[in-house]
Amino acid sequence: MNQEYKNYYESNLELLKKNHPSVWKQITEDQPEAIGEISFAPNGNPNLKVTNGHGNSILLHNEANPEKESIDFLEKIPKDHKGFVAILGMGLCYSALNILDKRLLLQRLALFELEPRIFIQALRYTDLSPILKDPRLILGIGTKNEISETLSTATRTLQLEDSNIFHHLPSFDFNPDGYNKLKDDLYAHLNGLNVEGATTRILGKKFLNNRFKHICTIHHQHLLEHIQNKFDGIPAILVAGGPSLDKNIHLLKQVQEKAVIIAVDTVLPALLKNGVHPHFLTCIDPNDLTFEKFADVIPEVKDIALICTSWVNPKTPKVFPSGQIFWTFTGKPMEAWLNSLLGGKLLTGGASTVAHLNLIAAHMLGCDPIIFIGQDLAYPGSAPASHAKGTVLQGTAPKETVTNHVQGETVTGINGEILRTNRSFLSMKKIFESTIARSERSHINATQGGANIEGTKILTLQDAMDKYCNTLTDTTQRLKEFHSTAKPINPDNMLVEFNRTLSKIKKLQKNIKASDEITRSLFKEFTKIKKSGKLIKSFDMLTLPQKQRINKIDNFHKNLDNALDIWKISEEITMEGLKESERQKLDISLLQNDPDKYVEWLTKNLNRLLDINKIRKKTLTLLSDNLKIVMSFHQKEQKYFKQNKLNLARLYINSKNYSLARPLLEELCKTMTKSGEIYFYLGCLAAQSNMLKQSDHYFQTAMEYNPKFTLQIDSYRQNIGDNFLKFARYFKTQPGRELSVRYMVQKGLKYHPAHGELQKELEMILNSDLEKIKIDFDAGNYQNSAELINEWHLNAMDQKNLFNSLPAKPVSNIFLYQGKLFLSQKKYQDALSNLKSAMDYSPNGHEIHSATIDTLFISGDFNGAIKALNKAIKLDTKFAVYWETIGDSLRNSGQNEDAIIAYENCFLHLPDNINLLKKIGDCYMATDQLEAARAAYQQLKLKMDVLNGG
Repeated sequence: MNQEYKNYYESNLELLKKNHPSVWKQITEDQPEAIGEISFAPNGNPNLKVTNGHGNSILLHNEANPEKESIDFLEKIPKDHKGFVAILGMGLCYSALNILDKRLLLQRLALFELEPRIFIQALRYTDLSPILKDPRLILGIGTKNEISETLSTATRTLQLEDSNIFHHLPSFDFNPDGYNKLKDDLYAHLNGLNVEGATTRILGKKFLNNRFKHICTIHHQHLLEHIQNKFDGIPAILVAGGPSLDKNIHLLKQVQEKAVIIAVDTVLPALLKNGVHPHFLTCIDPNDLTFEKFADVIPEVKDIALICTSWVNPKTPKVFPSGQIFWTFTGKPMEAWLNSLLGGKLLTGGASTVAHLNLIAAHMLGCDPIIFIGQDLAYPGSAPASHAKGTVLQGTAPKETVTNHVQGETVTGINGEILRTNRSFLSMKKIFESTIARSERSHINATQGGANIEGTKILTLQDAMDKYCNTLTDTTQRLKEFHSTAKPINPDNMLVEFNRTLSKIKKLQKNIKASDEITRSLFKEFTKIKKSGKLIKSFDMLTLPQKQRINKIDNFHKNLDNALDIWKISEEITMEGLKESERQKLDISLLQNDPDKYVEWLTKNLNRLLDINKIRKKTLTLLSDNLKIVMSFHQKEQKYFKQNKLNLARLYINSKNYSLARPLLEELCKTMTKSGEIYFYLGCLAAQSNMLKQSDHYFQTAMEYNPKFTLQIDSYRQNIGDNFLKFARYFKTQPGRELSVRYMVQKGLKYHPAHGELQKELEMILNSDLEKIKIDFDAGNYQNSAELINEWHLNAMDQKNLFNSLPAKPVSNIFLYQGKLFLSQKKYQDALSNLKSAMDYSPNGHEIHSATIDTLFISGDFNGAIKALNKAIKLDTKFAVYWETIGDSLRNSGQNEDAIIAYENCFLHLPDNINLLKKIGDCYMATDQLEAARAAYQQLKLKMDVLNGG
């Protein structure tokens, strides 16, 4: 060891105390001893050798050049990377020093070292002052630190920017178990924050708008906490939509009223198909598209309560035929604010999936035990599906097979087997496990296959039901009794606070306007100064009016910043702007200490303030508009409730509150029996509830009583068709979602058969399917495409008007292939019926005529076949070749006289087929008509001589 090498311990420790006090406290209190042996590379840089738990010596850096790994890491970080980097394992910190020095736009670098004794060596032998002074550095030392706490200061960056994780491989060799666990925990944390941040940036505006649409009518509904512990000690069965659900879903009917059944919205069609009516359905997705998960079964829904998060898509609670809707609110500022204004006392943890909302609901209801089914969190066995049968709009499971236990791609199943999974499922699993760990209730995993969830007891569903679900609970009746006696939410406090908030917003908007006017004028001044080359190196060199205006701007922004209550509740819609602002801030900070760039620094700051106020203006406008909508809705509702029920129904219809409108319209229909308007609204209700025949009846009646509604009905149907077209085109951008595209196009056309764009989409799907069918049929593999052709045939028969508007050729082919399929099944009459339909669409279709002739011959209808053949020959003389085939068949069966007639009919239309003359002559010879045979042979010779040029 080089004894003269400088010891940096004290100077590093001072900086640690100043800038990372928690790590300083940890080091000084624990006083870990240094570990390993220091050596020096030829270039003089220190290196460290340590011994792992297996007795193997590990050199923590490259022997010839200890800094080599930092060069490798640096090459993987783009120069303009503005996000987050984490390094797992630090050694003597070469990488961190190099990265923070060379990547100036990087917002945060986190350095994790599980062995404090190695960190001690770094403090001694490396000058860490450049990074310990750098505010971008985050230190995680030792094994006791929570990742969420260590990275708390970087939360915004992790939500808004890209992240990179680098592995210091010698550290992994030293402590593989520790660093692999750290890697997984860190990835899960980053993934969760990044997904949350990305989701909020993309959907923040939708989240806010959705909430206020619900707030308009939430006083007609309840908070989930209103039924807290109402089912204390009663078993709950939580139904998720994994493919394993197919194996035991049928068993649930046994316990319909012996447990509380809480299901994710996706599985409702599958449950109803199996005769099971869940007591609660959970919904969280913000997009109206997801209403289609269960839209088709809306007419079958009865006595099912909804549990929704505040940001759920508006269509679900406004259309779903439930008299009982329960709302949950998380601890986010906007949610907490609204919940308190509604009189709520409890905030729930965030539900990242409906399955998590299932568990939150079961805990709130007081249920015990809690039984999971269909909660696969993996892809069991070789099942190609990602969800249970009967679910709608699902994709397919990945096709990769399991070759080994790669962390993050596979998971241990409940039976100890290794199953395929993904990072999203692993994140969900961790949430379940942490929630269960905090609960005193019993949790049972009765999923038949799937991932093991720590903290649950594994039982089959039948065993769980036999053990716990033996008492009649009358869950449905309990909910009805609650609803009949429960007091509605009082919105008065909320409306008063909304009015106050609107006043605050007006003041803020006024301040923003005043601030921006001064900022723009200064920005123009300093832009000119910058172009002129005049050197201003500090604030003191500015003129007095310039200083005064800058101070005014500062005061305006301080006052704006102090409106924390407004900015907190609207943080979701400022995320994207915040991302750009943070990037600008970092860019500006690089100029801060350079007097020669003071003017540039100042103009960039002014520009940033203008950008911040742009975000604030948009935010305040959006918030203000939503508050005004709620206030206006409540004023109108109260007024119409007392004075005019028709106006109240109009209010509900115009705001798409169809479930609230229904009882009003049904009542009005009894007194306004010939009102076209009432029937139009009833038609809209029926259409939204997927009752298309009823909707058509109401619309028809509306037009009979008042023809002016014809245009409104057309417009309404067009709008529905446009929505389904939008959904279909979205799914076209997603891999493996062809079935979803088909579903959306076909359903949209049920609502609006004349929708031109949907018709084009249907035609493309049909042509693609017909190509597949043709390949199978040409190869004689009829059954391969039987299901597909049957589906198209059924659609064509059910929607004749729609298919009549498509090009004739593909529609004709539907009936052609259906006919061929029946022919292969020896269902001759069904085959002929479809071939006739095919010919109606394409009278000149050669393949149709051929198939018809073949079917008639095979079925024994010789006269019908001849008639069909003569019809085909009029279309194209090439069909006369059938006569030759008939002649061959007759001749082979000894009917030479009839064969001669067949050959002559063929020769009449196909005189160039001189081979027929030989066959005719042979038949005459066989019947001892020698002269006739000679004449046929002579004619054959003459034809051959002509062909040979004789």
